[in-house]
Amino acid sequence: MYRNRSSLPFPAEIGLSVVAGAASFAIWTALCLVAPRFHLPAVALGVALLGSVLAVARAGGILYALPVGAGAVLAYDWFGLPPFRELDNNAFMVLGLSITTAVIVGAVATAAGQRLVESDQAHIALAQEQAALRRVATLVAGGAQPAAVFTAVADELAGLIGADATFVTRRAEPVTGESESVTVVGSYGGVTADLPVASRIELKPGMLLSQVLHTGEAARMSGAALRNGPLGALVEKLGVRATIAIPVMVGPRRWGVVVAGTAKEDFPAGTEARIRDFIELAALAIANAQAEQELRVLAETQEALRRLALLIAQGVAPEVVFAAVTKEVLRHFGNGTARLIRYELDGTATLLANEGTTGPHVQVGQAWQGYPATGLTAAVQRSGQTARVDDYRNLPGGDKYAAEGLISAVGMPIHVNGRLWGMIAVGSGEGRLPDDTEARMAVFTELVATAVADAQSHAELISSRARIVAAADEARRRIERDLHDGAQQRLVALALRLRSAAMDAQQRGDDHREMNEVAADLLGVIDELRELSRGIHPAVLSDSGLRSALRALGRRSPLPVGIEVRVDGRLPQPVEVGAYYVVSEMLTNAVKHAGASAVQVDAEVTDGSLTLRVCDDGVGSADPARGTGLLGLKDRIEALGGTFDLHSPAGEGTTVICRIPLTSSDDSR
Repeated sequence: MYRNRSSLPFPAEIGLSVVAGAASFAIWTALCLVAPRFHLPAVALGVALLGSVLAVARAGGILYALPVGAGAVLAYDWFGLPPFRELDNNAFMVLGLSITTAVIVGAVATAAGQRLVESDQAHIALAQEQAALRRVATLVAGGAQPAAVFTAVADELAGLIGADATFVTRRAEPVTGESESVTVVGSYGGVTADLPVASRIELKPGMLLSQVLHTGEAARMSGAALRNGPLGALVEKLGVRATIAIPVMVGPRRWGVVVAGTAKEDFPAGTEARIRDFIELAALAIANAQAEQELRVLAETQEALRRLALLIAQGVAPEVVFAAVTKEVLRHFGNGTARLIRYELDGTATLLANEGTTGPHVQVGQAWQGYPATGLTAAVQRSGQTARVDDYRNLPGGDKYAAEGLISAVGMPIHVNGRLWGMIAVGSGEGRLPDDTEARMAVFTELVATAVADAQSHAELISSRARIVAAADEARRRIERDLHDGAQQRLVALALRLRSAAMDAQQRGDDHREMNEVAADLLGVIDELRELSRGIHPAVLSDSGLRSALRALGRRSPLPVGIEVRVDGRLPQPVEVGAYYVVSEMLTNAVKHAGASAVQVDAEVTDGSLTLRVCDDGVGSADPARGTGLLGLKDRIEALGGTFDLHSPAGEGTTVICRIPLTSSDDSR
């Protein structure tokens, strides 16, 4: 040991060592003078002298041991061993030089030793900090969640400075109407149970957190000021007697505050510097963790939006899109439930989708009723802005939501085409949702609104196309009926009258050839009109269904046509009409363009859809872009919510496969 543990300044200790040396000379002089009276041998005095010097060295260090030893040795030499000396000026000069020399040597040795100790301690501290930072950096590099990184920072800091409790806070984004606050993002020690991650601490005047966040300077607090502060109850519970707070700087921004507490009287001097050095380096890991998290969230959001866009592009029903949107929102922002609610024009609300917790009041597709007047649904509907419930257990009328297991929730408005369309809400069963939930959901909600608008527009387009096709088919049926019941019947009656007149003329012996020719031409016109009306809309399809209509097409075709229809009963009329015109057009193409020798037609109902397959052995190379026939068929089938797939390689024939949902006609009406 190079110096004692006294808190005295080093110059004062040097003066004290001089006094110790002089005192040692005086004491040993007295001992040497009285030793002969007790017949103490000189050897015993020498051993005692060495023992005393060793004791001083062990207790006070070399700074005291050298002058004490010098004074004792001189006293022993002059007064314990013959020849004995007199205390004259020369003796005092020797004594003074000896003690001074011993003090100088002791001071130099002590200072050098202290520097060596401090150097060793600095190296140890640096090694500890580097090891701690390495462990934190490993977490970041491994893609750990920010909460794990922040907790590791709190844990490592506690180990470095010997703190009993530490926690890291992040400055919360300012919210209009709310006081400034910080959010706990990582904690260690006894504080973990009382200030878990995501806890919100409202900043008040006099708080250490508030002081450090506003000044950007480190601060410490202990004693009564700490116990009487806003967190006094927690301080008393944890037995913390002193705290130090250091700002966390991420770039030029005051990102947050780290706080360390100890149950000892206070932290050692210089602890602020150690914490600052560690946090300055750890801030890089914090920034990296935050950046990694932001990139991860962005990537996950983009992936979620890609999935939603794919659903919309596939033309799935809006309710499927709504359910997918709700599931994505719960995955990204909540841990309890997510709900999509639409506001109706009459002021009511409808629950379109629910994911997560549920209850008797949750009926998807039904009116959303009985919600609290101060809850999310009413607040968003009134203001058209975001709303938050921090604790349903304290909200009037919120008991049924609390019974679901929900504690807090955030509601985000969805505006479509400038109108408040509805709200998407996310809830947590583990406590208050983070303060940045609204900000994070805002970007997603804007894109969700676009997805909802696109889904609606797509659904409306499909419905519109289906209505147009249905109207055209109805017009065809009406024309076919008018031709059959009107002009065709009148022409048949006129032909019969001509035949009757010709027979009467023949009986009278008059010339009747011209009337017979007119009657024959008239019957030809009637046949052409029948064929025309059959092309407009086949009566057999309306009367007997798809099976009979397809067989009639096969019988009229000049090519051999194999027809296999596995359909029980009648299908929705738009489905039958669509399938009929696909087969009719493909048979015509096989004869006129494909040079086919045979055609096979298969129709089957499976899984709520009609699957229609038409295959010929012609030259292939059919392309919807080269004509309106195939393109018209594709539009017709897609208008019914179905798919139209064409496979026509050169020289290998043409195959068309259509899948038409049997509910499409009902949905389009």
